[in-house]
Parts: sequence; structure tokens; C-alpha cells
Amino acid sequence: MNYLRFFEILKKGELKPVYVFEGEEEYIKAQAVKTLCARLLPDGLEQMNLTELVGPAADELIAAAETLPVMADKRVVLVREYGPLSPGKAAEEDDTDRIIEYLGGMSPSTCLVFLVKGKADGRKKLYAYCRNERIVIDFSPMTEPQAVDWIIRSMKALGKRMSDAVAQRFLFTVGSDAALLKQEIEKLADYTGDHDTVTEEDIRAITVQSLECTVFQMVDAQVAGDYGEALCLMHRVLQGGEDRMMVLSMLLRQYRMLYQMRCLLGENVSQGEMASLLMIPPFAVRRMQSQAMRYQKRQLKAVYDYLLEYEFRLKSGKLPQDGCAEAALFQVKELLEQEYDTAF
Repeated sequence: MNYLRFFEILKKGELKPVYVFEGEEEYIKAQAVKTLCARLLPDGLEQMNLTELVGPAADELIAAAETLPVMADKRVVLVREYGPLSPGKAAEEDDTDRIIEYLGGMSPSTCLVFLVKGKADGRKKLYAYCRNERIVIDFSPMTEPQAVDWIIRSMKALGKRMSDAVAQRFLFTVGSDAALLKQEIEKLADYTGDHDTVTEEDIRAITVQSLECTVFQMVDAQVAGDYGEALCLMHRVLQGGEDRMMVLSMLLRQYRMLYQMRCLLGENVSQGEMASLLMIPPFAVRRMQSQAMRYQKRQLKAVYDYLLEYEFRLKSGKLPQDGCAEAALFQVKELLEQEYDTAF
């Protein structure tokens, strides 16, 4: 079950006594715990009916789960870093069997939640049991449509309107990390003040740009022949603490998509299909088309091949990594300035 379905269940109050929360979206996972506790624990009695355990033995876990709630119908037990679920942690077979047996008839007044950092170990017996019981909640990163919908709903909750197109731009600008998105949503809401509609101009003025967005702008400047701006953008990224190899990898990805776009321009492919094939937001298609049309396929293929080979040589230790991103930028400049006899 994914977390969107779990939030629906929370609203209805149709909760089971045990859950496993797994997945990379730690911010949304924390929000789910907060909402769950708010739903089950009366105001003022939260601390009396909430227990948090880290890597407990079976006896400690069972004792906490069997403790009756105080002046409430439910208590919540949160279990972190639990060996029988966590990857890389040893688990006693007897403890696992005892917990599985206990979960089959545990106290109805307790809601027990196993919190796994990242993905649980799917090979372990307890995980297999929980999966069969349909109590594993997946907090994997949102898909683009899910993220856009979540952004729009979050803005609406703050009294702001945002169109699908602007939400897509916001997602591309900030990136898909839910915690950062939430932070930037709140910042946007404050920035817009009395205005009830958020625009692309607001996003450009106030939001923190993701690495992907900055690299896109860097390539845009380079393709337009503004190498000074491209270099400034690269230095801004590097001064922000990004690794040069990561920047090079993003540069390689961007020119791979540009080459693919250049190939698609000669085919009968709609903009929607282009967005799907290249896995880019729809609003970026027209901009990338404009970028790709400035060069021949052969030029873009030469750049892509160079970056691919350069990255391989760096990763295999044949070249030093110091200054690799800057060197790649200047070499790309030379390749794009070469002219060919054919239009290929």
C-alpha cells in the first residue's frame, strides 16, 4: 500500500493495530506518524500514551505494546531500527518468531508502528509476514503527477492558487525532495502576501533551484553562446557544495536528452510523447526543442560521446577529478563550435 492510500485510511479511521513504514521519503513518513498520533491520542495526553523504542528486544517490545492507554482508547508504540526488518541488522530467529506470534493477537488498544529508514529487508521473515498481512506502507518518492497534485493541494491549504503548469515549473525548479518542497511552498506563500495566485515570476524570484534546474539553465546559456553565464552558473553550483562528478553526470544527462530530442525532431512525435520519452516536464519540451535545433545531430552526438567517455575515464581513475566539470564545459564549447559539411 502506498502512503497516499494510507492517508485516506487515516481520514476514515479504519486503522489496523500494526504497520510497517518503509521508503525514502522520510519527511512524508514523519508527517504520517504525526497525523496518526493526532488521530489516536487525545490532546494533553500524547506523552502518556506514546512510547518510542530503538532496536528493542522482543520482551521490551511486547511489554510496551501490552501497556494499557491512560485515559484514552489507544496508545501508540513507535519502533525504530528494528533488526528483524532493517537491512544490515542481525535478527534473532526466536525473537522474530515470538513477535510474529504476538502480532497475530496483540492488544487492540495499541497501534504499533515499525519505522524503517529507507527500504526494509524484503528477505526477512517478519517483513514477509507484514507484507502478507497488507500492513506495509510504502513511502517511496512521489511520481511527477502525485507531486504536482500534492503541491497544488499544499498551496490551497495555505490559501493560494497554483495552476498545473506553474506547479510543474515549481517541481522542476525545486526538485522532488518532499521536505524541501514543503519549505519552499511555505516560503512562496509568505512571499506572495495578499496575492492569492502564485506565478512563475514568484518562483523565479524566491525559490531555491535544484541541481537539475541549474544545469538545465547552464546548458541553455551554453547553447545560446553565453559561456560566461554558463560558467557563472557552474561556479554557483560548485560553491554550493555540489560534487564536480555529480555536475558532470548531470551535464552528460542533459546532452544525452538534447541529442535524443534532435533525433525526435525529424519524426512525427507529439510534444506529449517527447515529454514521456525523455522523462522531462511538459513545459520543458519547447525549450529543449529550441536548444536542440541550434545544432546538428552530429555535433550533439559528438558532445554526448565525449562526455560519456570523459566520465568513464574519471571514474576509472585514468584522469584526476579536480576541475573536471570546468574542463568538460570548455571542451563541449569547442565541439559545439565545430562545423560539418552535412546537415546530419
